[in-house]
Amino acid sequence: MRSLIIHNQDIEHPDSDYIILAGPTAVGKTALVMDLAKQYDVEIISGDSRQIYRHMNIGTATPEAQELERLPHHLLNELNPDVVWNAADFYQRARQLIVEILERGNLPIVVGGAGMYLDALRFGLFDEQAKNPDLRRKYQGLIDGGEAESLWEGLRKIDPEYAETFHHNNHKKLMRAYEIYESTGMIPSKVFAQHVDPFEKRDVFIVLDRQRELLYERIDQRVLDMFANGLIDECRKLLELGYSPDLYPMRTIGYKEVFAFLAGNLEEDDMVALIQKNTRNFAKRQLTWFRNHPYDHWINLDN
Repeated sequence: MRSLIIHNQDIEHPDSDYIILAGPTAVGKTALVMDLAKQYDVEIISGDSRQIYRHMNIGTATPEAQELERLPHHLLNELNPDVVWNAADFYQRARQLIVEILERGNLPIVVGGAGMYLDALRFGLFDEQAKNPDLRRKYQGLIDGGEAESLWEGLRKIDPEYAETFHHNNHKKLMRAYEIYESTGMIPSKVFAQHVDPFEKRDVFIVLDRQRELLYERIDQRVLDMFANGLIDECRKLLELGYSPDLYPMRTIGYKEVFAFLAGNLEEDDMVALIQKNTRNFAKRQLTWFRNHPYDHWINLDN
């Protein structure tokens, strides 16, 4: 890979094939990518777990139409919200796309903040053989009984690294974590570390960051911009199209709070403040993930 200049830093990795540009939500990944596209022949692969879905552009901060026209993007607006898309789907598609982009003579840049997706791309996925329907039913019952948050707090004590990668409302991951732990006797982070499916193409992993106070200000403003751009109408449209708020993609931050507002369970000011708070907490968890995983460059965009 040819050397690049990113935020005045030399990125020289001649043996590498593609770039992963990671970082917390609202840090400025899209703007930086657009600047790179002015200097280099690049194609973008979204590493976001929600931008793959149609009809969810505002709440997921999907790049706008003019940006998509200027620069090839992949894994955006491809699936309806009732279709399951996970890390296994992502790493298979993303690997294929990287090879195709390289064959065209362009530089692939994977952009996103979904740590599990990026790890799957780089290292592969654990072959999930430790499945136990009885355990799954057990923990489904506990979650249905309102124990999700306490289960997540328990997981933080036994496997803080893995627990910090998701919110306690992600019931699927929560149940899977306990299923693995009870079936294997090993914490999930150790089990996932044992998988072997490395990608033959080598990456340069770059994490973008900002001063915490400035990052939080950007997050709060982004939330306000989403409402100004029509987030509530976007959520109404999803309901009109027949998509249930209980679908996994629609239980994400920014959508679940609006659906609660539309159902009369939140006041408008409380909804906005809650989205800002939840997004700030999510960004904090993202940064914790990146610090605890191998990266090549950590770039503070405020410096």
